[in-house]
Amino acid sequence: MDRKSKTQLITDSVHGQHLALSVAAHLARSQLVPDPLNVYDGQHMSEMLDVVGNALARVAPLYAQDAKAGAPRQLIEGELQGARVRRSATVLVLSDGRTLSGVSIKRADLRQAIAILKAVGIPEFAPAPAAAPKPGANGNGGVEALHARFAEVDRLLTPPLLPAQVDQAKAAAVWIARHAPHGRVANLAMQLMSSLHETRGTEEIPGGFRMALARLRAALQDVENARGPR
Repeated sequence: MDRKSKTQLITDSVHGQHLALSVAAHLARSQLVPDPLNVYDGQHMSEMLDVVGNALARVAPLYAQDAKAGAPRQLIEGELQGARVRRSATVLVLSDGRTLSGVSIKRADLRQAIAILKAVGIPEFAPAPAAAPKPGANGNGGVEALHARFAEVDRLLTPPLLPAQVDQAKAAAVWIARHAPHGRVANLAMQLMSSLHETRGTEEIPGGFRMALARLRAALQDVENARGPR
C-alpha cells in the first residue's frame, strides 16, 4: 500500500470514529454557543448540552449500541421522531418512554452538523431575526415567502447538479430554517441542509434528499392549510 492510500485509510478511519453524544455536544458547544468561555453553573451547562444535543440530532445520524451485533446501529427516523436528549446529552429519551444510553455520532457527521448549525443557528440560543416574516404579517407574505424559497430549492436541484446550484439551494434552505414560523418547518429545512451535503462531488440527487424535500413540502402545505381561506 502506497503512502497516499495509507493516508486515505487513516483519514477514513478517523472520520468513521464514533463519539459519545455527550462528548460531541461539548465539542459542538465550543463552536456554536455564544461566549463559550463564559463560566456556567452545573444546571445551566447541563441544559445547554441538552440543547446542543437536540440540535445535533436534528441534522445528523445518531447511533445506539446494538448488543446482538456488538456494533453501533443507526437509529431510524421513526425512533428519533419526538425523541429528546437529556441529562447533559448522556441519554436519549424516545417518544415511547424508552431511554437509550451510549448514543453516539460519527466524527465526520459531527463536523458536517456543526457547519450546518453555524449556518442555520440554534433557535434556543438566539431569537429569530427581527425582520423574519410571520404568517399574517404584511398580508400573508411570510408563508408565501417560504413557499417561494422552497420553489427556488426545487428548481435549482435538477440534475445534473452543479456546485453553484447546490450552494444556492443551501442558501435558500438556510433562509427557510431561519425564518420559519414553526419549529417543524425549521427542523425539516435543517434536515434538507444535511442531505444537501451528500450531493458534494456527484451529479445525482441522493434518495435522502428527495425524502427531506418531500417532507418539507408537506410541512409547508400544512402551514398553508392552517391559514385557512384567504
